[in-house]
Amino acid sequence: MRSSIRAERGWVDIRTRRRKDRRWDCECRFVAPNGDCFSWTPTVNTEGYGSRDDAIEAGIALGRSLAAWLAAAPNDCCH
Repeated sequence: MRSSIRAERGWVDIRTRRRKDRRWDCECRFVAPNGDCFSWTPTVNTEGYGSRDDAIEAGIALGRSLAAWLAAAPNDCCH
């Protein structure tokens, strides 16, 4: 499943997938207002998440941290 949330200077895409062991993985990427986007970044949990909601929450937290870091960075860091 894929979702998007608003963030500073753009938005964050979050996607989750259920593994064969019935745990969940999550990754996110930052998308700038002009459409430029970063690579998908996995949340770090090798055991996976027990529920899809937990995976999404981890993706939101990581995505918002990334967006805040990019908002504080010089404008030319992302090009």
